[in-house]
Amino acid sequence: MSSPMFNEMETALQELQSQQKRIREAQEQVEKETTSFRTKDRMITATVDHRQRLTGLKLSGSRYRSLAPAELASRIVEAVQTAQDEAAKKSMDVFNQLAPTGVGLPIGEIFNGDFDLKQMFEEAVKTAETPLFPDNKKPSGNNEEADTNGSK
Repeated sequence: MSSPMFNEMETALQELQSQQKRIREAQEQVEKETTSFRTKDRMITATVDHRQRLTGLKLSGSRYRSLAPAELASRIVEAVQTAQDEAAKKSMDVFNQLAPTGVGLPIGEIFNGDFDLKQMFEEAVKTAETPLFPDNKKPSGNNEEADTNGSK
């Protein structure tokens, strides 16, 4: 027969593993995403991956040839930055659906590649499995300061 505390811990561990699976699936979904932005004049299209890294740049037509180099560069930078911002927003939207309110999920780490989901859950499981009172440090019901005859 198992104790209520053990049952609660088992339930919490199952919930933790379920959340880990949902986060992993969201990560996989986001990693498949690319985002493209085309300027209003359709001259420049910038494509970025899920980490907002530029993966493609397309110049359409020949109008760009008549632009001053600084103007062309400025438009390219603007298109790339807009694509990066849209990609970041799409990724945040996916993960914000998972994040409970009031909990500081390291969403920034998820997007910059520093987040280690496996390590986070391994640490949580290790903490959950660590006994509150190791065998040699269990609190005792005895008052060690009291003398056996009742005097101090």
